[in-house]
Amino acid sequence: IDGSTGYSSVSADLFCDGQAGMMGVAIDPDFQKNRFIYVYSSSKLNNKLSNRVMRLKVNDSLNGVSDRTDIVSDIGYKPVATKHPFGGPGAHNGGRIRFSPADGYLYVTTGDNHNGEIPQSPTIIGGKVLRIDRDGKAASDNKPPAGFDPRIYTYGHRNPQGIAFRPSDNRPFTAENGPWHNDEVTALAN
Repeated sequence: IDGSTGYSSVSADLFCDGQAGMMGVAIDPDFQKNRFIYVYSSSKLNNKLSNRVMRLKVNDSLNGVSDRTDIVSDIGYKPVATKHPFGGPGAHNGGRIRFSPADGYLYVTTGDNHNGEIPQSPTIIGGKVLRIDRDGKAASDNKPPAGFDPRIYTYGHRNPQGIAFRPSDNRPFTAENGPWHNDEVTALAN
């Protein structure tokens, strides 16, 4: 990340700006065997602003990573300010990742970039919750409407900032920020 020092590895394409930057980290359920972690961050790779989910391998000493693989590279990024509250560049990125203890899939929340059309779009993956495998491919039993990106688990979200799984039944819930207030907790159903 720009301005970071003293870390074992920093990728030049990752950056922070407003609500954008390092948004989530998830540890692979099989970490003891495969040493994988997943990072959700803003990127300017190839001079294109986006948000990405990357898989990294942690070394045996737990002090370095290698083998970066971008498993999701097409999550939208808001490049310019708008007149929305907290409307600067990078706003409404959403951005949390969590493995489900029930099905082992990685859930990725994505924000609407302050664009009300994006959560309803069948092909733009903002304003959605994605459900993917460790390589970024759609969970085989996702049920998006016809014509929608197969990685989409649920859609129509504004700016989901959190995701958790209820311990009693592992049902996923998102936390979404409202304008100024009126935040909501949403139980997901597919």
